[in-house]
Amino acid sequence: MDNEKKENELNGAEAENKEASGKKQKPKSFMQTVREIDAEERRKELEEEARQNEERAKREEQRRKAYEEKLRKERLELIKLKQGIISEEDIPEEKVPEKKYSPWEKFSNFIYHNKAYLIVGALFIGLAAFLIQDLITRERPDISAMYIASDYDMSYYSGQLTPLWSQYGEDVNGNGEKLVRLYYIPAGYEDNDMASAYLAQSDRTKLIGEFQSGNMVMVIGDKESYQELDILDGVFADCRELFPDDPYAEEIGYRLAGTDFMELLGCDTVDDTDLYVSFRKPVKTMGMSEEKMQTNFDYAVDFWRNFLSEHRADGLELEAVPDPEPLPDEYAEYEEDTDISDTAANVTE
Repeated sequence: MDNEKKENELNGAEAENKEASGKKQKPKSFMQTVREIDAEERRKELEEEARQNEERAKREEQRRKAYEEKLRKERLELIKLKQGIISEEDIPEEKVPEKKYSPWEKFSNFIYHNKAYLIVGALFIGLAAFLIQDLITRERPDISAMYIASDYDMSYYSGQLTPLWSQYGEDVNGNGEKLVRLYYIPAGYEDNDMASAYLAQSDRTKLIGEFQSGNMVMVIGDKESYQELDILDGVFADCRELFPDDPYAEEIGYRLAGTDFMELLGCDTVDDTDLYVSFRKPVKTMGMSEEKMQTNFDYAVDFWRNFLSEHRADGLELEAVPDPEPLPDEYAEYEEDTDISDTAANVTE
């Protein structure tokens, strides 16, 4: 029935083509050309489908005849067996020919039956390769510092500082290279648009992570940034004890204006009057023991001493930095949501 239907469709299409050819030829439109192409493609598809159906019917017929012949032989042997003409030993065993697989078929068969194990193994191998590559290629600074004051220009200059600072550090991790890195992670943004709010939240998350890790001991910021993060009191070591008899050393940190830091960078757009270089007190954090953080603290302080030996500005009379105004009440709720206050409190216990 399917073949008859397809033949009718083919005959109908041919009749349409003959009828169209008998009429006066007109220029073919675009849509007419498209329809003719579609009709031709459809005709080819029907012909191919009819051919496949015919071949399929032949194969089915051959299998049916082979099966009937097998049944006929089995019935004949069964009749002979019942009549005693032959015994069971006389019935030849049907030998199933052993199929020989090509190397590609063997490989495909192995993949098919073990694909679950192969997928899991590939995932583990990929993960291991990624971790090994990350471990080999990851930058491992000997000393790291955070710049948290809201100075947009420092996002550009912080990268240029690395080669200038690195000469005053030590090869702490033993990789044969001195590397001191300054990361710009501002505590807040002056703009109040949505983009700034998103960036502020992202940077606040980074700050929380750094305060929990204990890797970054040095922090460069002003009192307003420290107050916004609730780390103004009890978090930093007293620089007057670290650098005694130095007029630029204050309780909260070392006055950056007492050095040629900005001049060294070639940065004349950032005011360093209110900036401090502060050092976090060594304590036990979520990611580091107190002893390990004490080691990082000692390296950071030694690095700053080496830097001051060449870049300290003598004879400056710096004005005292006033304490910031108390934050509005709405900041209190924001501080609780971001957990930076809890983090700062935890690292001072």
